Formats: sequence, C-alpha cells, structure tokens
Amino acid sequence: MNMALHVYEDITRMTENLSEKYIVGHGASSTVYKFVLKNCRPVAIKRLYSHHPQCLKKFETDLETVGSIKHRNLISLQGYSLSSYGDLLFYDYMENGSLWDLHHERHKD
Repeated sequence: MNMALHVYEDITRMTENLSEKYIVGHGASSTVYKFVLKNCRPVAIKRLYSHHPQCLKKFETDLETVGSIKHRNLISLQGYSLSSYGDLLFYDYMENGSLWDLHHERHKD
C-alpha cells in the first residue's frame, strides 16, 4: 500500500483535539470529521471507537482490503494513524455526502 502514516498528535493538534465543530457524521463504530489540509485539500478523518485486540486485527484487515481497492465509484483511503487514543483513517472528502445520505434523502417522503 502506498498510504501516508500520520502522527495522531499532529492530527489532534490541527483539528483542535478532534473538536465537535469538525464533525460531519457518526455511526455505531466511528465519528467522521472534515478537515482541510495545508494544501487546501479537504479530507474526511474517520475515528474508530473500539480499542479491543480483536478490533485492532479487524482494523488491520480492513486497512489492507480498503487500501488495495481502487475504483472510480469508491472513495480512496489516503492514510491512517494508530494510537492508544483512537485509530484514524483518512479518506478523500466527498462534498455531496455519503451513499446513505443520498439514499435516505430520496426516501424521506
């Protein structure tokens, strides 16, 4: 994989300790933040909640799988950070929201 490894402390410093003002979504196992890099490129930072040993193995497996998939209809995994405070995944940020958002917006009636 050709992904960047980021230092957790640098990310938390740049996002004001993953401040709530950066949150763009959340689920049962993670929170997603939007952050604009120094080069003005927005990224989605996904912070995973669980720190159990079996979850670390799943995280590593997901990292290998998602990191190796390249398709024009899927967002790309750009990097990651491993820390005792939480594991982070870095994706390209998609302005139009998630597939879930689009699907549920259409079926609101």
